Amino acid sequence: MPSIVFGTFAVIAVIVAVVLFLVLRRKPHTRVGAYVSAMFVLLGAGLLAMGSISFASMESAALRIFTPEERAVAVPCNAAVLGIEETSNKFNGRYIWLLRLRVTPQGGSPYEIERTARLSSSMGEHLERGNVVLSCLVDPTDHTRIEISALA
Repeated sequence: MPSIVFGTFAVIAVIVAVVLFLVLRRKPHTRVGAYVSAMFVLLGAGLLAMGSISFASMESAALRIFTPEERAVAVPCNAAVLGIEETSNKFNGRYIWLLRLRVTPQGGSPYEIERTARLSSSMGEHLERGNVVLSCLVDPTDHTRIEISALA
């Protein structure tokens, strides 16, 4: 969702920059101002677009919350926390943490994945201590999609 918002603001900023440039360049005394203001607006649009890409990559690696239909067919599993790292990114007052997990589906072989999750600082500190195994659900067709209800 944040990537859509940042992308929309970036498109609006580009439109404003073009209109501002076209209006101000016709007046001789504002020609330099037109170039400078258009440059700053385009720079801002680029920064918004980069923020959009950053949030999109975080969202694609985030832990999922399954729908009731997905939960009905999901396979129970255990997720052992191998490592956890607090990022500098914050969303709705909670930091985004990068988790390295060893997922062991019921009746399957274990595998490792990295996911991001929004955690409170106390939950992050609890997981940092190590030796934590959380119950989870895994999509039977896509093992990269997991849900850990304790972290939701």
